[in-house]
Amino acid sequence: MSKSLKKKNHWTNKVHEAVVTRSIEGEFGFELKGGAEIGQFPYFGEVKQGKETLQSGKLAQDELLLEVNNTPVAGLTTRDVLAVIKHCKDPIRLKCVKQEATKVNALPKGTSTDLP
Repeated sequence: MSKSLKKKNHWTNKVHEAVVTRSIEGEFGFELKGGAEIGQFPYFGEVKQGKETLQSGKLAQDELLLEVNNTPVAGLTTRDVLAVIKHCKDPIRLKCVKQEATKVNALPKGTSTDLP
């Protein structure tokens, strides 16, 4: 496979940025899931696309959260990521990337991943 094709399909080319601010209630309009405490990167659960919180870019459910205001959050617990977000002033820049389907996720429902 050519180097240019490999670069084109690399996940780093799919990283995007979203800018959010707190709502009047102090919320950002997204749920945070995952985290190092369960062996996952932090990712977005339910995302409410409200104009009052999302200033630019877009957020989607199940996207990985990589950075908060240039602070890497991969490897942090959910509690620590929320603490980073809480201590940031508005607006907050989030670097995100869409998760690709993995081999386990691509298996038909009911298929076991256990080896004999």
